Amino acid sequence: MEVGKRYELKIEGYDIYGFGVVHKDGITIFVEQAMEGEVVVCEITKITKKIAFGITIDIIKESKNRIKPLCAYYENCGGCDLLHIDYETECRIKENKVRQTLRNKDQSIIQPILRAEKIYGYRNKVMVPYERVEDDVIYGFYAKKSHSIVPMRKCLISSDLDNDILYFIERYLTLFHVSIYNEITHTGIFREVMLRHTKFNEYMVVFIVTKELDLSFLVEPLLKEFPQIQSIYLNLNDQKNNVLLSQKYKLIYGKEVIVEDILGLKFEVSPDSFLQINHDQCELLYQQALRLANIQKNMVVIDAYCGMGSLSLHLAKQAFKVYGIEIVSSSIINANKNKEINHINNVEFICGSCEEKIKELANKEKIDCIVFDPPRKGCAESFLYTVIEMKIPKIIYISCNISTAKRDIDILEKEGYMLDQVIPVDMFPRTSHVESICSLVLRTEAK
Repeated sequence: MEVGKRYELKIEGYDIYGFGVVHKDGITIFVEQAMEGEVVVCEITKITKKIAFGITIDIIKESKNRIKPLCAYYENCGGCDLLHIDYETECRIKENKVRQTLRNKDQSIIQPILRAEKIYGYRNKVMVPYERVEDDVIYGFYAKKSHSIVPMRKCLISSDLDNDILYFIERYLTLFHVSIYNEITHTGIFREVMLRHTKFNEYMVVFIVTKELDLSFLVEPLLKEFPQIQSIYLNLNDQKNNVLLSQKYKLIYGKEVIVEDILGLKFEVSPDSFLQINHDQCELLYQQALRLANIQKNMVVIDAYCGMGSLSLHLAKQAFKVYGIEIVSSSIINANKNKEINHINNVEFICGSCEEKIKELANKEKIDCIVFDPPRKGCAESFLYTVIEMKIPKIIYISCNISTAKRDIDILEKEGYMLDQVIPVDMFPRTSHVESICSLVLRTEAK
C-alpha cells in the first residue's frame, strides 16, 4: 500500500468521526466520505505502520443511506462533514461514538441520542473570514485542513439572514476598496465578521479589524437593509496568530447586548458570551441536565465553568443556593446582570479559576451537587481531585468532547464515583461533533 495509489475497498463500518473503515493487509484504513457497505475506489493520502487515510474517488456500489449533499461547497469546505449521510445514520454514528469511547462502561446506562428536529439553519453564531482576491473581496469557510477560504453564498447550517448579511458586507467591502487583512503577510485591516442572533431575531454584528476603521459607509446601509440588527461592534485584534477575538471591543451602533430566551428565562448576550450555538438543542440539553441533577429545595449546587449563568439560573429555580464559577470576568458581569433581569437572588457568581474557587467553597459549606461544562480539553486534574476531596454526592458532567470526558470520568470512578447515566445530544447536526451529559454519584449515594 502506497500514498497516491488507488484501491478498491469494501467499507466495513464507521469510525467515531463518520469516516468509512476497512482493513487491508493488516492496516486499518479510514476513508473520507465512504459509507458502511459501500464498495469504493479509495486514494491513499497518508500511511503509517498500522493505519492509513484515504479519500473516496469513485463509488462502485452505493449505500442506500447515502444522500446527495444539499451544499454546493461540500467537497471543499471544512465545516460540515456528514452531509452525504442520511440523518438516521448520522445519529447512529454519533451515538456509537459515545458508546465506543465509553466501551469499558456499562452500555445499558447510555441512552439513545437526543435528535434535533431542525438539522439546517440552526446556528445562532457564525464567524466568517474575508479575503481579497485581486480586485474582489470574498468570504467563506476554510477548506479542509487548510487556511484557504472556500468562497460561498449560502451556508446551510446558518440562518438565511446570516447568509444575506455576510453577502451584503462582502459587496460593500469590494465596492469601497476596504483594506483586507492578509494572514500570510500580516498586512491589511478588515479580518472577519461574527454574527450572533437570538430566538427573538435580534442580531449582533462584530467586525474584527486590526485597528479602528471608519465603517459608516457600510453600517448605515446595513442597518437600512437589515432592521433586525440591534448591535454593532468593532473587535480590535492586531495579533499575528489564530486567536480570532481580542478582549478589545468598541460599540459603534445600538445596544450593548441582545436578549435570548432559554426555557422561559431571559439572558443578555454580549459579544463574548458563551452560548450553545443551537438554541433548541440547548434547551433540550438543559432539561435533561436538570432532570438528572434532581435538585431539591434544600440543596447547595456549584455550576463550574458557568459562563453567563444560563444553566446556573435554571438550577437556582430548584435549589436553596447556587454558586456559579467562571474565570472570564466579562462573563461574570454578564451573569450578574442576567440574575438581576430574572429576579433570582439565590445565586452567587464568583470570578476565578474553578480549581481555586471550589477549594474556597469546600471550607465554606457542604455542596450537594456540582455541574460542569468544561472546554474541549476537559477538566484539570487538580479540579477533579478537589471535587473528590469534597465528596460531592452528585456530578453532572456536560461535555463537547467525549474523549476528554472519558479520561476525567475514569479518574472520578477510581476515586469512588459511579457513572450512572449518559445521554448523547446532537447539538451540531450534519457534523461529526456530539455533546453528552454524564451523571455520576458517590458510591455511598448510589442505590
